[in-house]
Amino acid sequence: MIASPQQVAELLSRLLMHLNRAASPEVFRMLGEMDLSFTQLKALHLLLEGGHVNVKDVADRLGMSLPAMSRALEGLVQRGYVDRHECATDRRVRLVRLLPAGRAALDAIERGRISALEEFTATLTDDERAGLHATLLPIVERIRRP
Repeated sequence: MIASPQQVAELLSRLLMHLNRAASPEVFRMLGEMDLSFTQLKALHLLLEGGHVNVKDVADRLGMSLPAMSRALEGLVQRGYVDRHECATDRRVRLVRLLPAGRAALDAIERGRISALEEFTATLTDDERAGLHATLLPIVERIRRP
């Protein structure tokens, strides 16, 4: 039997909800230790794309007002996670970019998330783990491609 997109989506939703519940406490703990908000975390992820990004574009992509985004980014600047400067061609425009410390913070959060997910995968049987790996590997390889 071939599963419909809806059937697969429903199963994925259940799995994702379970995995989020399992990993969220660790992520929340780490965000608390780093004194980061979800808005700041989302901004860091957005800046992973690289280069210098207009603060207004960050605000627009995250659905926030420019003043609220500027405040969130200021906290990241103070922690040394991003730097902010004015555009060389238009002094009204402020640009931000991810610094190595910001990437390290994201890497640490990702390691925490993976650690929590390892606890889940350890509960699977060898056959379930092998089957999940075989199914996920080609999908993840395809979505990683540019």
